Order: sequence, then C-alpha cells, then structure tokens
Amino acid sequence: MSPSYWKTRSLRYWIALGMIVALVPLVLSSIAGYWFLNHGVIDAFHDVSMRERKQVAVSQNLRILIWDTLVPVDEYVEEGDPALASSYRDFSSRIETDFAVLHENLGADEEALTMAERARADWTVADRLARDLLAGRPDADPLTQEKFERFHAAIQASSDRLGALYARVAAAIEADHRSAMIYRERVMWLMGIAGLLSLIAMVGGVFIIGRVMSNSVDRLVEGAQHFAEGDRNHRISVKVPPELRRVALEFNRMIFRIDETETALAELARRDGLTKLLNRRAFDEALEEVYARVRRGEDGALMMLDIDHFKQVNDVYGHGAGDDVLRAVARIMTSTVRPFDHVYRVGGEEFSILLPGVSMAAAVETAERLRASVAEEPVDAKDGEEKLSITVSIGVAEISAGLAPAESVEAADAALYHAKARGRNRVVSIDSGGMTAPGEDCETISFAKARDARR
Repeated sequence: MSPSYWKTRSLRYWIALGMIVALVPLVLSSIAGYWFLNHGVIDAFHDVSMRERKQVAVSQNLRILIWDTLVPVDEYVEEGDPALASSYRDFSSRIETDFAVLHENLGADEEALTMAERARADWTVADRLARDLLAGRPDADPLTQEKFERFHAAIQASSDRLGALYARVAAAIEADHRSAMIYRERVMWLMGIAGLLSLIAMVGGVFIIGRVMSNSVDRLVEGAQHFAEGDRNHRISVKVPPELRRVALEFNRMIFRIDETETALAELARRDGLTKLLNRRAFDEALEEVYARVRRGEDGALMMLDIDHFKQVNDVYGHGAGDDVLRAVARIMTSTVRPFDHVYRVGGEEFSILLPGVSMAAAVETAERLRASVAEEPVDAKDGEEKLSITVSIGVAEISAGLAPAESVEAADAALYHAKARGRNRVVSIDSGGMTAPGEDCETISFAKARDARR
C-alpha cells in the first residue's frame, strides 16, 4: 500500500488496527486514549471554535455597531438632517438583534450574562438619548449639548462593558487550552503505558500508532500555546488523521477571524471619521518611519496644508458645507499624490502629506500641482445648491537627518504660516540650498525667515 493510503486512514481505523496488533493491552489503552483525545482535546477545540463564533465575534461586532451609531447622531446634531434618523434606527435595530443573539449564546454563564445585561442597559440609555436628540431640533433644545455628552458617555460605557465581556470569554478560552494540555499529558502517559505493555506483542504496531497520533496532537497543543501567548501568525499543520486535520483547519480559521477583528478595531482608531483619512496618531507613527529611511540615505519631504478662509465657509454656509469642503479637499489630495503617499488630517482644516523618497524640488512641484487642482475644482455644497471656490496654502519642508522629526514639522508649519501671511493660495518651501520655485504662486524662504514671520 502507498503512503498516501495510510495518510487517509481515519482515527478509528488506527485504533482498530492497534486493537488487532496489540491485542488486549492495546485494546484497553486505545479505548481509553480515544476517549481522552476526543473529549479532552478535540471537543475542547471545537468548543473554543464555537464560542469564538457565537460569543467573541458577536460581542466584537456589537462594539463596532455601537461605535457606528455615533456617526448619524453626531452629524444630526451638527447638520439637523432628518434623514439621519433612519440610518440610526437601522443601527439600533441591528444592535438589539445582536444583544438578543449574544444573550442566547452565553447560555448558563451567569457572570457573562450579567456583564452583557449591563452593557445592554448602558446601550438602552444611549439609545433613549439618541432618539431624544433625533426627535428634536438641536438648535432649539437648550439641553442638546448635555444629552449629546451623556449619549457619548453611555456609548463608551456600553463598549467598555462589552470589552470586559470579551476579555472574560478570552480568559475562559485560555483556561480550556490549559485543560486540553492536561488531557494531552494523560494521553501521552496512556500511550507510554500501552507501548510498554504492547512491546511484548507487537513493538512495530505500537511505534506506528504512537508516531501518527503523537505528532498530530503535539501540533495542536503547540498551536494552542502560540494562540494563548498572543501569536496570531502561527498556523497549525496537521495532515493525519482527518479528524485532527479538520480541528486544525477550524482553529486556523478562528485565529484568522480574531486577527481580522483586532485589525479592524486598530484601524478605526487611526482614521478620521469625516474624511476617512489617517489621523494625527497615524501621522506621528509614519513620520518616524520616513525619518528612519532618511537616516539611511533616502530623500523625504513633508507638506503641511491649510484650507484658506475655512472659518468663513462654516460661518456663511454652515458646518455641513464645511464638511463637504473637507471631504472634497481630502479626495483631491488623495488623487493627486502617488498611490503609496499617505494624506493625514492633523487638525480641523489642516492636513499633512508625507512624501518618502522624494526630493525637495519634486515635492514643491507636487505641492503646486495640488494647490492648482484645489483652486480649479469648485466644491459642491448643500447637495449641489452651492459651488464654493476653495484655495489652500501649503508649506513644504525637507525631512533631513540633521533635524529631529518634530523640527521638520515645525519647518513645514513655519512655511505654511508664511504662505498664509503672504496672501494665501500659495506654496512656500523652506530653503535647503539653491532650490527654485516652479511658479509665481510658489516661493522659497529660509527657515529663520519663516520662523521670524510667525513671531
């Protein structure tokens, strides 16, 4: 028989073979080993997988949905658009459904049920406040700000309780891993005793069976240890027997789903909710990476960009129009720079762009192209009722190994300030030696001059 034939044999087949080869001692040890393996290891991993689907995934999805309710409520308070109430009700309905599913999936775990109920109670408070806000006119209700702050606090409390529930479920999963390890040790002891007893009858049969089973169980336990230690990149590879191969595949899928959920939550913390651009936290991290590349000899540049007269847009056309302008400028910036350049919203109407591997001359040309693109494209506001002519001022600075990252940001800020002081709708770069500007709306100044002008 070919090796592939033996690899496709089931766990039951190997146990039956052991019974035949090792006779009565192996019969007894194999039955006991089979019971311990299925009930102590395989069932434990199946239970972990089931709880991940029914408890961990649902609780994490609830946290994301609860945070998503902030968008329609916040925008309604700012804009007063009645259509946002429908979007909120959709989120609310899905959250109520998921809470019901989570309550059912937690089963008889009283402590977990209590934590879920408390999270639901906080959500109920937030839901009531949100519906009050959506039912009235934000500018006519003097209690709007108080309700708005209480709503945010209730959302935070509900999310925190769900996070605590997630931690508790994760701890229970880790406890099951420890239990599986104990059963694994029992299986190994049983196999050792069976080997000694079966040595008289058939040493070869015991060796084959022990090798097949031991390697697969060891890989499962090793995978469980990696998971318990926080390693999300490790994958279990088990080929025989098929039952353990299916357990390994399901365990790998579970790790992938948990990693996806954690990655999604981390990404939400790095994004600006309005423009979907990366935020200041992501900018600070990326700046350190670009600075490290510059120290290795690469070029690098930094832009600081500010929308001209943005406060007037908000004052004259309202915050809704201001949001339209921010989104439009973000879109233009993203489409103007290279695909691997990142645009960041670092303040109210202030943006930054990191340009790794780019000389100052090329950075200034990119900045001028960006300035012209914004100036040439009117922004539709108020659902197309208004077309606003928007301009931007841009400061450009070289990321130099001789300057700390904060000093490069200060240089770009100083250039931006000088651009606004010179009449706006301009590109100003910090002089790094003999550089010329590409157009009449650009100029190059020294860092000292920009800093003095800012004072």
